[in-house]
Order: sequence, then structure tokens, then C-alpha cells
Amino acid sequence: MKRIFLLLFLGLSGATQGQNRVSVNAATTLLGFPSLGYEKPLNAHLSFHLDAIGSPLNSYNDMPLRFLIITPEVRYYPSAAHRGFYVGGHVGGSTFTLQKYGYENTNLYQKGYNYMMGASFGYVYFVSDKIALEAFLGGGSIQSFYKGYDVTTGERYDGAEKFNKSGEWLPYRGGISIILQLK
Repeated sequence: MKRIFLLLFLGLSGATQGQNRVSVNAATTLLGFPSLGYEKPLNAHLSFHLDAIGSPLNSYNDMPLRFLIITPEVRYYPSAAHRGFYVGGHVGGSTFTLQKYGYENTNLYQKGYNYMMGASFGYVYFVSDKIALEAFLGGGSIQSFYKGYDVTTGERYDGAEKFNKSGEWLPYRGGISIILQLK
């Protein structure tokens, strides 16, 4: 997982030119889930943003906790300087091995993948020419496909032949990011 983040960061840093930005979501990183982002202007009001968040942990409370979420997003800034308020639309995906909510205090966990479609709202405030802060929140539809396992036996506990499926409408993105604008 750490290698994936390092490669993503180096790849994004090497691909930057113009007014591109790299960011670290300070809120999730402080909670132990590092999140890196890259944003490239497309025109005066639109930009393309890509971020990744994952778990460097292998377990929490003796249950698996591994995930990687990749979210590409197109953002619209009313300001031509790509500052201030924005709204974005995204389609992302993840892979996970973890204990879903509702299964606390059991030996059961889930392994699978999902895709997410939704919107984000945020605000970018520059504190200097190169440093900015971003606060954002987003959510939408999450469609998950997973298999359920018992951690003690390694056997499937569910009766599904292939994958279980679930769909929810939830907030699933948010934080406060520190942005470095590259020139």
C-alpha cells in the first residue's frame, strides 16, 4: 500500500506543469489513512482532480482493515482563478477487506470492491502564492460487491453463490487538505 502511494505521488509530481496542484488530506492522514491528490486545470473554470486514500494498517481490533479508494473528479470553479467555492462530480472505485458497519462485535468481515458516483462541494483558500487550504465534503451512491468471511475459520458465512450486493446513499468524502501549487 505504501508503495502505491509513493508511486502515485512521484508520478503525479513528475507529470505536473503550469498551475497544477498536489495535496494531502490532513484530516484523514492524521487519522491514519493517508490521502494524496493531484489537480490539473482544464480551462478557466474546470479542473480534473484525482485522489487516492488507503489504509496502511492490516488490521484493527483483530479484524482486517485494508482498502484503497481512487476517485477522479471534474470540478467547476465559478472563479476563473480556480479559487474559492467549487462543485465537482466524480465516479470512483475501491477494493476492500474490512468489517462493514453493523458487524461490530462479531467474527465476520467482508472482502470485495465497490464503485461510487456523486458530488463534492468545497472551498479553496490560498494563504500564500503556493500554499492553500481546502475544505470539502462529498457523497452519493455506493454500490458494493463483496463476500463475507468468518475470521476464525476463514470460511464464507453468507449463502451467496458469488457476491453479496449492497447499495447506499452516504457521505463518503471529506476533509481539510493542504495544497501545494506547482509552477
